[in-house]
Amino acid sequence: MHEMMTCGHTANATCEGKPACVICSCFEVADFWPDLTGRQAKCHDCGKTVPSAFTLAFFEYRGEGSERATKMCKCGYSLAAHSPFNRINAILKEDKCSGFEAHGAYEFDSYYCGCRGWD
Repeated sequence: MHEMMTCGHTANATCEGKPACVICSCFEVADFWPDLTGRQAKCHDCGKTVPSAFTLAFFEYRGEGSERATKMCKCGYSLAAHSPFNRINAILKEDKCSGFEAHGAYEFDSYYCGCRGWD
């Protein structure tokens, strides 16, 4: 079975024999398994939707409590982008983001269906 990583992806690689996520450079296994009952996953390239499953390629859980739900702002920028020491912060002010507000659970999880090939 795939390991759930703290970034929200299922492990899609190994590093020195341990589970890893090559998408986020995450090496920390999560201590939870989210309930996927009734959730749908959308291919991040073509938009095809299927029932969420940990076995989907490059699966990312985006529900309640996920990394994406808690560290992405409703404005579309990450928590790190809202730091006053981040140069992108000026862009946030132009977009009139009044401050970080967690996005919360997304409607869909994410995966890749293979629509653009595997190589």
